[in-house]
Amino acid sequence: MTENNYYVRPVSGVWHVTWNDSAELIGCYSSQHEAEALAKLLARHMHDQGRKAKVHVFEPEVRTPAWMRNRVANQAAA
Repeated sequence: MTENNYYVRPVSGVWHVTWNDSAELIGCYSSQHEAEALAKLLARHMHDQGRKAKVHVFEPEVRTPAWMRNRVANQAAA
């Protein structure tokens, strides 16, 4: 049984979702969260059909809470 792999990669400020390292793009999203959610949805669909599937996320975004972003911005302005 072949395994399906979904890849989530940052490319020029957006997140691309591809399948089995093919050059064909499944989707392009502005946030990692959206792209990863689509890849997980597709993998879950494959699992429901009795197939193997994995999601691979490259260079995950470091999430910073809003209060921390505001604090850093205020310190830089001072």
